[in-house]
Amino acid sequence: SSGINAEWPLRPGGSDDKKHKKKKKKRKHSDKEDEVEEETRSAPRIEMPQSNKDDKFVWKKKQQRDGLDKLSAVDQELLFKMKENEKKIELWKVQRRREERELEQAARTEELDRVRLEKESEMFKEWQEQEGEFHLEQARLRSELRIQNNRANPVDLLAYYIHHADNQDTEILGEPLQVVQSISTRELEDLQADIAVYKDLDRNKNSQQFWEDLEVVCEEQAKKHKSQLRVEKNRSSINTAVGVDVTKIFKSKTSSQLNEMYKGIKKKLQAGGPIDVSYWEKVSEQAFVEISKARLREKHEEIMKKREFAKKTKAAVSGESSSQLFPIIAEEPEEPKEEMKPPKVEEEKKKKEKSTDCGSALIPLL
Repeated sequence: SSGINAEWPLRPGGSDDKKHKKKKKKRKHSDKEDEVEEETRSAPRIEMPQSNKDDKFVWKKKQQRDGLDKLSAVDQELLFKMKENEKKIELWKVQRRREERELEQAARTEELDRVRLEKESEMFKEWQEQEGEFHLEQARLRSELRIQNNRANPVDLLAYYIHHADNQDTEILGEPLQVVQSISTRELEDLQADIAVYKDLDRNKNSQQFWEDLEVVCEEQAKKHKSQLRVEKNRSSINTAVGVDVTKIFKSKTSSQLNEMYKGIKKKLQAGGPIDVSYWEKVSEQAFVEISKARLREKHEEIMKKREFAKKTKAAVSGESSSQLFPIIAEEPEEPKEEMKPPKVEEEKKKKEKSTDCGSALIPLL
């Protein structure tokens, strides 16, 4: 009574009962598979008829429906070939349309890519311009700060000059040619590097011409500095007497006149002939330099004239100057025109005048 009897029957629904049911189910399933396998082995094999690839499929029901079974074999063959050709033509058209669509799609994609690249290049160009303007503005601010602190470099004076050329309220700090000609060799080298930077940043047309002319003048000035240190002994150098003659030729000439002379010298060199090529090459180089100098002088004169004109107009408007810029000429009063009187009235007037004269002459006698 205290222990569990080993021969006690299994309780229904317990774990041992479930395992027994699973084993029984697996055994039944395996028995069914064996029976199916035996049936398939014992069943007679059905051999499928081998179709000939050359034989054409004929849809007899359809032929009967369409009334084609009454046609002869030759006519059926011709009709079949015609349909085959129509199908081939339709297939070719479909392929052709597909190729055209693919070409159109490729062209459209290429056009979209081109437009996208153009937009990107424009955006990149605008970004570059904005970046260049920013760097230029920063360079100008640095130049103005150095000028205010009395530690300006030559390029600061030149940048201030061209930037404030049209501003009448600022003061011109010096003529560009005088600035370039009054600096040392070391300062000239630094100025050439700074001019290259400003030339790259400043996109204004007038400023570009100004920096290009300064670049030419600086190169010529650097050659002069080098020639002072060592004398050139090659044949291409111009001696002092010839140099004086060349400077006399270019003296007091405008930039347009010098440009015409430069073109004439170039034509002479291209034409060839019995000429001293080295001499005329040096003359053409000097003419090119003189053109830049003349442009700088003309630019300076134009700026100074504008400033002088602005000062005079300002003084005339404010009334500070007695000499007017545009003097007002007072109109002369018109002489009164004599009225035409009849002759009888004039004679009576003369008689009265004579009588008054006689009376006035007699008064002192009385």
